Amino acid sequence: MDLGLKDKVVVCMSSASGFGKGIATEFAREGAKVVICTSEAFKAELDQAVVDIEKETGNRPHPYMYDVLNNESITAMINKVAADLGGIYGLVNHCPGPKAGTFEALTEADWADGYQKCLYSYTTAIRAALPYMKQGGGRIVNSTSSSIKQELDNLILSNTFRMGVVGMSKTMAREFGPYNIMVNTMGPGRIYTDRIKYLNTIRAEKAGITLEEYNTRDAASFPQKRYQTADEYARSVVFICSPANSAISGQVICVDGAMTTAY
Repeated sequence: MDLGLKDKVVVCMSSASGFGKGIATEFAREGAKVVICTSEAFKAELDQAVVDIEKETGNRPHPYMYDVLNNESITAMINKVAADLGGIYGLVNHCPGPKAGTFEALTEADWADGYQKCLYSYTTAIRAALPYMKQGGGRIVNSTSSSIKQELDNLILSNTFRMGVVGMSKTMAREFGPYNIMVNTMGPGRIYTDRIKYLNTIRAEKAGITLEEYNTRDAASFPQKRYQTADEYARSVVFICSPANSAISGQVICVDGAMTTAY
């Protein structure tokens, strides 16, 4: 299927590694003008991502820097992309995961950090990209977590702010619909990235077992008996964020191999 993404400008936030990079790679494979971006602390990873994506797809992505904790930096980056590449068609919001912990274990600073990363940075990026999308339509995918369907223990920040993204996306889908802008929320299942390794390490320590033992038990509990892959999630995101999707908007979509049990 031709997804209609050739030469369309798509901004993939927080995409130097992990499934952010995987999403950017799939957009590049479809011929889009892909923007990959991250903070200064991960510039080396971003530079390597440019090389890796071009080698795999033959389509060189456009690297930019921004600070997820600084709204002015996000806005400036979006505006520069539009000026450099000729507008913006797609925006995939993605962010570093918030700190793990229970309510009583987390500080006010942890809550502020989680809010900025998981919700407010998304709002800021959308506000900056919206004027360009209104000129000819566009797609917004807000990438979150399976916690939008089912609470995850020891992740109260994710559980809280990801649900805020769901409400925001549903509302925006109705408000932006007249401009042919589709807005959806997507949640990856258990994809074995550095984030999952970090969380599983905590869980393994609590259970008194090794990380390898925890991973084996964890995967065995899933219907497909395995972790999902970044490529699987990326392909779903790319379709939802493409012109081929002309009607799905305001929806919550988990790519989790039936891991979550909630409706």
